[in-house]
Amino acid sequence: MQVESWKEPLLKLPLDELKKAQCFVTDLIQTLETLHTTTEEPIVIFPPEEPIKIEERRRDKRFDMELEGVCSVVKKQESEVSKDAPITIKDISKRGLRFITNQSFMPSDILVVTFQLPPTMVSGHVYKNPQKKVYVEIRRVAEFPTPTGLKYDIGARSIESERVVEVAKEEENRTLFNKRLAIKGETRILVVSIKEALSKRLEEILLKQGYVVCKANQKQQAIALLRKNKFDIVISDIDTAKINEFELLKDTKMEFPHVGLIVEIDTIEDWKNILSLGVDNYLTKNFNDEEFNIILESVQKKLLYKSMFGIDFKKSRLEGLNILVLSRKEVLKNLLCSASKEKGLKLYFVDDTARALIVLKRYKIDFISVDAEITGREGCQLLMNIKKDFPNIESIVISQNLQERCDYLVSGADNFIVEPIESQEIFAVLC
Repeated sequence: MQVESWKEPLLKLPLDELKKAQCFVTDLIQTLETLHTTTEEPIVIFPPEEPIKIEERRRDKRFDMELEGVCSVVKKQESEVSKDAPITIKDISKRGLRFITNQSFMPSDILVVTFQLPPTMVSGHVYKNPQKKVYVEIRRVAEFPTPTGLKYDIGARSIESERVVEVAKEEENRTLFNKRLAIKGETRILVVSIKEALSKRLEEILLKQGYVVCKANQKQQAIALLRKNKFDIVISDIDTAKINEFELLKDTKMEFPHVGLIVEIDTIEDWKNILSLGVDNYLTKNFNDEEFNIILESVQKKLLYKSMFGIDFKKSRLEGLNILVLSRKEVLKNLLCSASKEKGLKLYFVDDTARALIVLKRYKIDFISVDAEITGREGCQLLMNIKKDFPNIESIVISQNLQERCDYLVSGADNFIVEPIESQEIFAVLC
């Protein structure tokens, strides 16, 4: 048998050394393919990701191969699968698999993967039932060009079949969420203000739109009403909130963490002072009806989503949070990096929207911070795309221009901070 010249030295190596070389080459190819999806400068990740050691992979009984199969996305609405897409499996382990396909998927997509195992695997194991059907959740998506078009290198982790049922339930909740949001009569609002003119104006606006409204002019009366009746949102003003060192806001959030808080403020400094007290959003002084409706709907969506998807209102959400920061400002990076280890955060820094989308596809992101200065009008479109493709990701916009606030909130931003900022503002929003 004629052997190509470059293969001859390899044939002289022991089998275990060849297996090491196989793992090395597979990792090298994967790295080179991933580089095609990035620009010249690498994406900065803090803290750096730790590579999986080759020894750990071998202990996990990982098999490097080229194995043909098909996969289908589990339709969340129907718990059924979509049309089969051909795949080439490059790597299999108990924890999951890696495959190449010409069809794009999103992180968190649930797939059912079907493939035929060879009679005998590399390790010598013989499978009585070589036809395999597994459920996986996508964790990483890398795009790379080929002569025949774009292909996708996808990493997915194994999940139990019960998780598929959970996904279907989540989608049902999301559909119900949209229906409930449209029924304003189900939202009960308590207006608490010592300003009679403001209280009367808010009542008129809310009643005209079909909300259930009650009024109070002091903290004791408000707490009594909250204990007696179910309210979703409390609206107050900064003068009323300041009484007894913000006692109204503190007691409301402590006893009723599920209730949203909206406060009319005089200055941005007022907002920074009350942000850490659990206030969800604010109205500017002399607000108009359009601003009021945008703020109210934004808070309504946030609270309704949390209640329907089982998020604990009392639990701190900082530990283990994956945050994507879209900014070129070193001051913001330094603020977050200094506290990341203490808070248990993992930060991804990017400086343009294209890179932001790459990170969103590759990694599981919980929260995104967007610097309006570098995105411009692209920022609004970016947020709209994020809410469409990644509805679970919360977002905050940082800007020097307060006039942009309503535009970003309509586009899907969960909060808006006016520069200059401090680290406690960011963390107050995250909590």
